[in-house]
Amino acid sequence: MTLIKRKIRLGVHNYLIIDLTLPLSLSQEGYPEDFKPTRSVFSDIERDGWHHYTHELGDHSFHPHCDAPNHFQAERQEIGMDMYDLSWSFHQAFLIDLAGSEGSKRHQGIRFLTNVTKAHLEPFSELLGKTSAVVVRTGYDKWIEINHQHHPELIPFLTRDAAEYIGSFNNIKVIGIDSLTVDAFGLQVSHQALKDKMIVEALVHLYEIPDGRGDRFDLQTSPIRIAGATGGPVVAYAYIAL
Repeated sequence: MTLIKRKIRLGVHNYLIIDLTLPLSLSQEGYPEDFKPTRSVFSDIERDGWHHYTHELGDHSFHPHCDAPNHFQAERQEIGMDMYDLSWSFHQAFLIDLAGSEGSKRHQGIRFLTNVTKAHLEPFSELLGKTSAVVVRTGYDKWIEINHQHHPELIPFLTRDAAEYIGSFNNIKVIGIDSLTVDAFGLQVSHQALKDKMIVEALVHLYEIPDGRGDRFDLQTSPIRIAGATGGPVVAYAYIAL
């Protein structure tokens, strides 16, 4: 079984670390009609003495992944994934867990919220004003982990008013979510409202953050800086101080 959480010591502090990423699999379900990863043999160990694969991947194939400005901003086409340096990688964060909130529904045994509205977020205004990263859990992380097929009408998203509300907090640099996107299928309004934030999508294992500890933890969102790419993989961990 894959280890997704463990206790470690960093310096003089003890932490519970939770892995918020999934290994990339060739069988992985992605955004509807998006590019599926493929693998080819570049060199064979019996023929060449070493084994080497090549992979053909989409910028947004990874769980989680980050959206670069050139993914959705026509006026910033020269700014790709390489813009995300260390200033975007480590933040004090808090979790808004909406998996069992009003409006959530059960699909194939998994309960999640599809439409995240401003009304869902307003009760957390004090925390939104204090931290530099917010993670919204809809419950869809379990859908991603099981590798169910993604249906446009079920994929969670932030409504325009929800995205604009988060975007109004200048202290927030990173917005994470356990959905493949922050927008309703076919739209870009929430991406535009959050264009000055680092958008990290398809986070997993968020339910492993202990009860009562989601209001303050350290979040690592370290992107692979692929020059010019419209998105790319993010190494994401939650650090819970013990």
